[in-house]
Amino acid sequence: MQETRWTVPKIIYTSLMGFLLLGYLYVIAIYKDPTSTGQTFQFSAPFWILRVITAVMGIVLGKLWKDKGFWILIAYLLLKIIRVAIPNPDNLLDSAVSDILLTGLWVFCACYGLGHVLSETQLRQFLRVCAAIWTIGMVIYASLGVYAAWTDQTVYNLSKGGLWGINVDRLFLVYYVTVSGSVLSLAVVIALCSAATSRHVWTKVLYILSVIPMLVALSLTDSRCAQVTVATGTATLVGILLLNAFRRKAIPGSQLPGRRPWYAWPVSIAVTGLVFVAIVLGVMKTISVFNSLKTAGGLLPRALAEETGEAAKTVMSNRGYTGSDLFTSRPMIWKAALTYISENPLLLLTGASILNPMAGVNAVPSLTFMAAHCHCMPLMIILENGIPGLLIVIAFLVLTAVRSFQLVNGNRPTAQKIFPALVISILAGELIECFTWLRSGTSPVLPFLFVFVGIIHSFSTVSRNTEL
Repeated sequence: MQETRWTVPKIIYTSLMGFLLLGYLYVIAIYKDPTSTGQTFQFSAPFWILRVITAVMGIVLGKLWKDKGFWILIAYLLLKIIRVAIPNPDNLLDSAVSDILLTGLWVFCACYGLGHVLSETQLRQFLRVCAAIWTIGMVIYASLGVYAAWTDQTVYNLSKGGLWGINVDRLFLVYYVTVSGSVLSLAVVIALCSAATSRHVWTKVLYILSVIPMLVALSLTDSRCAQVTVATGTATLVGILLLNAFRRKAIPGSQLPGRRPWYAWPVSIAVTGLVFVAIVLGVMKTISVFNSLKTAGGLLPRALAEETGEAAKTVMSNRGYTGSDLFTSRPMIWKAALTYISENPLLLLTGASILNPMAGVNAVPSLTFMAAHCHCMPLMIILENGIPGLLIVIAFLVLTAVRSFQLVNGNRPTAQKIFPALVISILAGELIECFTWLRSGTSPVLPFLFVFVGIIHSFSTVSRNTEL
């Protein structure tokens, strides 16, 4: 049984975790884009000390050694350490490497352990506060972005290299445009989950209203990854809620749950697919409507505007709606990565490199530019850790899938069943991006993923029969 009282260690752990997770709102505000500044963002020493403290507390308070998923994650972290140390132990002292490994310690222990440490009541209180603060912050950021796009301005933040505004006809929100869209997608799905599980009508309304500026800003990033993640997350959430609605009431006088009709799963899956398509098309249509309203039918091309001295209005990029450049340069990167691996089959066993996994891929002649990563997490894992690393990740995801199915299909409260939607949303984006599995510690996508996954795993090891 979990301790249901707020003990001093729990208060300290929860306070620190809230500070570190919500601190990503601050990271977003001060982040410097390496592509424009040449500077790599790194967390300061005090933050790392707090992360190590919360990691230890997560293990001890959550008794993580009893959880199978935890040991799989530790195996992945140990594999990374071995892969770095075998060529040269001094590599462990490299700032970039230590940043990756310490991030792994934090997300695999502190973030994953959150659901194991807190009781259902404590978890509900913590998540409600964090979701509210996170949504408010993201609404502010999204609104700044929409304003910048509408007025053809760039709203600079406090540091050079970060911006809210238009760049190459797409909306950037401090991060690079793809990361911006993924962060907004995460915020939209969190807001929708909060609206679905809130007990108060006015809270539901506020969360639904908050989605509007975030979804508009997400659309204006014209990010494929953002479109996939927000559509997948929203559609999965709708499917879970519909499936839960099919649950029949228990037989009067019996403690046994009622059964769903035979058509519950097929109907829910069909509706999920329809919602996914509708969201993707809706996001692309939003860009078209935004451009129409912005230009009011009187668009002046940039070249003509420069000749006449009149102000030109930027037409926001809408590649999906026009049918052009749907996957951008991703297929070229995938082909180069597969070519590199096929020419060096030993990489399937050992991986290429942790320090610079893209060196060999970027040397492939067919790739005409320098790629930062594979834009496909499974390929990235193979390049870094080989097939052994991929098998560890697959084992963890299979365990997560089983526990998610048990959670959704079982007689659990609705508020517990929404977490698979958040996880599936993020993982769907990883098919065309690389934000998780210790690739990008500056994006909140990584820690939030393991918070949500940890909560799902905790539900399978702890009896939680009360409504979150």
